[in-house]
Amino acid sequence: MSMSEEKKKEDLEGKSGVVCIEKRRFPRFNVDLPMKYSEVKVRKKQGGIAHDASEGGLLVYLQERFPIGAKLKIEVFFSHGFRLTPIRLMAEIVWADIRGPGDWGEFKYGLKFVNIGKEDFSKLKWLLDSLAA
Repeated sequence: MSMSEEKKKEDLEGKSGVVCIEKRRFPRFNVDLPMKYSEVKVRKKQGGIAHDASEGGLLVYLQERFPIGAKLKIEVFFSHGFRLTPIRLMAEIVWADIRGPGDWGEFKYGLKFVNIGKEDFSKLKWLLDSLAA
């Protein structure tokens, strides 16, 4: 063992804990907002909950099972003044987790945005900025 390796080992002895390094590009914010969703080629919309949001994606609870890679049309609604304002976008499922029975939504998904217009991105940015303040 070299001198520098011995020094590092000495510095680490007696220390414990967990180091968590954030790998996300954008900070996430808890939102718990109502939403509607449908598969890209399906007209029928279902209800869901957006649990957290960032400039790059959403964590959502949905009532249906979807495969990783499925693309969804999303409308997330938030209060702006005295009205509900939608943010419309298209997202792709990047991970999935089955929730336990008795919870509101059966399935928990991580979504990344694949298409969001300038106006809708501005609404999202405004919402996130208001949460960060």
